[in-house]
Amino acid sequence: RTHHRVLGDYLSYSTARTVTLRDPCLGAVYYTFLLLIFLYIVVYNIVLNVGYLTFTTVSGSARVLTQQLTVKTDGVPCDPMLDTCDDVFPDVSQQPYCCPFGVTTGGVNQRLGNTSAPWDQTKGTCTWGAGTDHEGTVARPCEFRDGVGAETVYGESSFLTTAVHSTTQTYNQGCSITQGAVTCPKLWNDQPLSAGYPDNYYYYVVGPETFYVLLQHSVTAGDVEASSQKLNNDTFKAGYVYVPDDLGQGAQNELCTRQGGLQDPLDGATQASGAPCYYAPIRYYAYDLINAADMLTAAGLTLDASTGGTSTYRYDGLKLNVGVNYFNTWQSLAGGNPFISGRGTIQGKYQGLHYYYKFTEVKDSPVQIKQVFVTDPFAQTRTLISKHGILLQTIVAGSVGQFSALAILLQFTAGVALLATAGTAVNLLATWVMPNKAYYKRFMCQSTDMNAVMRCAGLSDEELEQVLLERNLPRGGDRVQKIITLTADAYAPTSSESNQEIQSSGTRPRPSDVERHLEVMMEQGSRTDGQPLVNPAASS
Repeated sequence: RTHHRVLGDYLSYSTARTVTLRDPCLGAVYYTFLLLIFLYIVVYNIVLNVGYLTFTTVSGSARVLTQQLTVKTDGVPCDPMLDTCDDVFPDVSQQPYCCPFGVTTGGVNQRLGNTSAPWDQTKGTCTWGAGTDHEGTVARPCEFRDGVGAETVYGESSFLTTAVHSTTQTYNQGCSITQGAVTCPKLWNDQPLSAGYPDNYYYYVVGPETFYVLLQHSVTAGDVEASSQKLNNDTFKAGYVYVPDDLGQGAQNELCTRQGGLQDPLDGATQASGAPCYYAPIRYYAYDLINAADMLTAAGLTLDASTGGTSTYRYDGLKLNVGVNYFNTWQSLAGGNPFISGRGTIQGKYQGLHYYYKFTEVKDSPVQIKQVFVTDPFAQTRTLISKHGILLQTIVAGSVGQFSALAILLQFTAGVALLATAGTAVNLLATWVMPNKAYYKRFMCQSTDMNAVMRCAGLSDEELEQVLLERNLPRGGDRVQKIITLTADAYAPTSSESNQEIQSSGTRPRPSDVERHLEVMMEQGSRTDGQPLVNPAASS
């Protein structure tokens, strides 16, 4: 038994015991924790942050093209390949970046006959003269280009030309090895395009801001497959253009007002007074059409904005990310506020997969594309073309939420862990901080000697009753309760023998409170009523 007790000390097991501490302060702290856990798990995570959904990241592809502004007689955009479809270019004389008309004899640009803009042959620029609409503005020659001539497609990206640097060169015959050349100081020599023009001819494309950007895309997310070619069905809905308000430009407010932007596209009723807003692009066959100027405004840009010094985006070019963002939950909207927009997946007539476009500039990223054209069959003359413009890079992103019982289970598992943490925190508060911490620690932390329990279990029911009576302990409950009552009173018989055998062995149970009181009174020699005590043993 001694060995058993020693092993019990080293191989003991601690388990929780339920103790009710009737302390209003502790109770208030505990139930405050419970309320906070409920608000966090149920209200915030599950309801507001749709914690009952699992989100699948979408994957897809996009196609982006550009096209000059076209119109039919009825004012509707049309296919530029049709003979009945006319191009609509802006008036060159009203474009501040364009030199007014061409170069005349004497190297002077003429506008409306009399107003001159001096031509700088070295730089290939002209300056709008005094009294003109754009006085003092430095400009360059301009050329008309349609969508095919201004566009270069690279996979899922597209390049829209805004400026062209053209250089014509001739081959230096003195570098021909067949003619005995052993070295070559200059292989190609620049030559002027024509009289009055510099060797390096730099011109702008007229009105690239008026071009349309055509977008088409498809996406898969889990079991969901959708394409922008098939809109307004049960799965895929029409898209929107997102105009943010954090770029500090009044042009964005004007864009939202002009396009009839909405605060929430899934509401469809609340008109936006300014940015931010969402507006619907033009549907053109299977494409979404977005005006290039509106696209730049949504990104907080203009082509004539400075990129540093005297250079502009029209001259240097820029990279623009075209984000195609898919969603089917309210708070997936750009800048969406789940406390305002709604809860969970989109239901009702707007149910399904939606998308919106978001345009973002890639900072400090001028774009230049170089091409070489050989203009004669003997490769004696070539033209170097350096294009600057807008590189549109499509990025398909977003996620689709679907109901998941596992997601709810994970949320409640987190709640159970937080409940255990709250209980531990309150226990530490009770045993280490509260004024009555010594008492709380004694009530909450008790040790039970199972050796004593097992020895008490060896007593008969009659012996248990007798010991309880002798120790003046409660005798209610079943046998297990009686044994627990004895061990809690620090009673531990030395063997499994009967109570009589224990007494005969000289081991006397601890006297009850009544017996101790009687012993004290006998020592004092009187009763409570003033009569002398009689020893029952002596009287017998």
